[in-house]
Amino acid sequence: MDANDERRQISEVQDRLIGLYSHRSPHDVAAAVEKAYQHFEGTEVRDFVPLLVERRANKALGGTDVMADPAAVPPHVGE
Repeated sequence: MDANDERRQISEVQDRLIGLYSHRSPHDVAAAVEKAYQHFEGTEVRDFVPLLVERRANKALGGTDVMADPAAVPPHVGE
């Protein structure tokens, strides 16, 4: 996975979590995602970083460490 593809996937994670945590400010969600993403700086194997970022940010926002259910996210988010 190249850096641009990884960053795109992190952006998609952020969009999903903003939709899931609509009661939180988008800024707070973005900060949680960025903090989770920074946790994996320097990691050589990058294939699962977006998944791990989503789990870590979701937990930091008060959810569980499982991925957000795409069916629970409003369809307009990220479009």
